[in-house]
Amino acid sequence: MPELPLFPLQIVVFPGESVPLHIFEPRYRQLVKDTLQTGDPFGIVLTRRSRQQPTSEDREPTHEVGCTVRMESNEAFPDGRFNIGCIGERRFRIIEKLGERPYWVADVEYLDDPNDSESAEAYGAHDATSALYREHLGLALALQNSWQRSYRLPGRPNPLVNHVASSIEAPASVKQEVLKSESTVEQLNLLSRILRASNRQLTDRVHLHHKQRYEGLGVGN
Repeated sequence: MPELPLFPLQIVVFPGESVPLHIFEPRYRQLVKDTLQTGDPFGIVLTRRSRQQPTSEDREPTHEVGCTVRMESNEAFPDGRFNIGCIGERRFRIIEKLGERPYWVADVEYLDDPNDSESAEAYGAHDATSALYREHLGLALALQNSWQRSYRLPGRPNPLVNHVASSIEAPASVKQEVLKSESTVEQLNLLSRILRASNRQLTDRVHLHHKQRYEGLGVGN
């Protein structure tokens, strides 16, 4: 069972997602130094605590499922801080936390794509989520007075999950539900619900934006 260094954060990362991080805590500076030496990935996992809550001396409360990331770039500062760029690689589940060395390390198991990821139901959910995401992108561009004729999205269900989940805005707790799910159909249905709610809000904003724009140009109702 592999051991994995852990970086508990208030974000959820998906495979393929680009993750810029500013490293300032001494234990995570050491994690970066160790990773630079080994070239191995480390795990980002959503913490259950808020920044205001004290951290336990012997247990960092985190969710069980996270995503490994591999460092692709780094910038070291004279005072020991780092700016690093990482890319998400694969999901994992924590089996046993092994303590701090000085950062957290755990025994983990790596998670494969869900069993239903190539099912007919998954491809049906893929098409529905793709349509909602295209609408989402179009509305976002409309707020910028811009447009784009077409969007190239992943053609298979599981890559679409990772693409959409890493791109849209949603609470970390909601994204965690998507990350930990062992059903691609469930993941896509969760994303579709997020997109429907977001698209309703974006539609209202677009209508207001256009109304204000036209009124500014002196165009009547």
